Amino acid sequence: MTTIHTRREQTVDKPIAYLRDQNSSHLDWLIELCRIPSVSTKSEHAGDVRRSVEWTLEKCRAAGLQAEIHETGGHPLVYAEWCQAGPDKPTYLAYGHVDVQPTGDLSLWDADPFEPTVRDEWLVARGAADDKGQVLLYIRAAQAWLQSEGRLPINLKLLIEAEEEIGSPNLEPFIRKHADLLACDGVLISDTGLARDGQPAITRGTRGMVYKEVFLKGPSHDLHSGQFGGAVVNPATALAEMIAGLHDADGRVTIPGFYEAADVPTQQDREQIAALGITDADLAANVGMKQLAEGEGGYTPHEMRSVRPVLDVNGITAGFQGEGANTIIPARASAKISMRLVPGQDGPAMSAAFDERIRQLCPPQLEMKIETHGSAANAYVTPADHPALLAATEALQAAFDQQPVYLREGGSLPILAMFREVLKAECILLGFASPTCNAHGPNERVRLPDLDRGAETVTRLLGLLGN
Repeated sequence: MTTIHTRREQTVDKPIAYLRDQNSSHLDWLIELCRIPSVSTKSEHAGDVRRSVEWTLEKCRAAGLQAEIHETGGHPLVYAEWCQAGPDKPTYLAYGHVDVQPTGDLSLWDADPFEPTVRDEWLVARGAADDKGQVLLYIRAAQAWLQSEGRLPINLKLLIEAEEEIGSPNLEPFIRKHADLLACDGVLISDTGLARDGQPAITRGTRGMVYKEVFLKGPSHDLHSGQFGGAVVNPATALAEMIAGLHDADGRVTIPGFYEAADVPTQQDREQIAALGITDADLAANVGMKQLAEGEGGYTPHEMRSVRPVLDVNGITAGFQGEGANTIIPARASAKISMRLVPGQDGPAMSAAFDERIRQLCPPQLEMKIETHGSAANAYVTPADHPALLAATEALQAAFDQQPVYLREGGSLPILAMFREVLKAECILLGFASPTCNAHGPNERVRLPDLDRGAETVTRLLGLLGN
């Protein structure tokens, strides 16, 4: 074993040395890219989104990759490759995105979101963590190998899109159309995070999601609450009762069949979550709460937010919202409700079951409309024995000098199941963003030493996969 480890370390010496020598230049890359306000959700930034894709294209080419831009019907994307390692070497596809979220309330930022600022070891800018800093890791690693060794140890393909923050509406059609071009033995993704600052992690799974919006209609117009209170069913009150009816007194979702097919977390799953060493008090403090919810009986808060299915209200609209008082019975009320699903649960089936349950809860005096946002997405878990998962574990341990932990992400990445279906390839999620990176929020930031170790991880991983 020692001999094998030494041989592997020797093969990566030159790329790692090159990488470390280029860290300052690579920081300049990130600053340049983060200056581009590539907000994909706003049409006025369409030119900026394209500019970020064109910038990425040029960096891929400068690194030594063959690269081209593909039009999608929406924002364009970059495809790049170096596939000269030969048919006896594996082929891996790295996926990421260069579009970003809107800035939100600018008064909450300490500086211009698109004027990157280095503070101590952190770079503050929109997109620094999600996902510009992380997607550049693969270009940095490819450059390190090609410039120091003149080759890559594997066949590498990059797919870098610019619509992830709006749900990737054109990604699936592109992948289905170009499945042969994108054929690979596995998919590498860095769009997740560390367990804690400096603590490496591999995200082994994500939850699926179904997103609903429920609209209630009562009277033809808002009514005087003094004249009609008690005589007319109030849509706002009814909506509150309906929402309350989606959980029982023990915190369990009341949708029939919701738990029947859900995989029960294994003892190993629960041990890996416990091994993170994050207490309930720490978690509550991190989110500004005095204490956490009791949730579903028999499961810890950490298990509830990663390996158990949940249902949450994401927004409610009803009645008068302005300053002061307006005594009305609102004519309309609506709520946005999401379900996070675990392996075993079928997204379309859960979508239909929700519709049936909410209809049962709706008073007959009201009209109701149910709208589904996006496609129902299933959960995803990487097989524990996948060779790239094992190689990633070794690469992380070498780069961070400590054993990585395994996470089950509570959020949803529908693309994972789609990669599995269309490309027949499993996904490895290596994240290097801090748990306090404020992705999507004000003062988004990334810790530069973690990014540099991330680049070393990817560089080592390519060498291990080649072996």
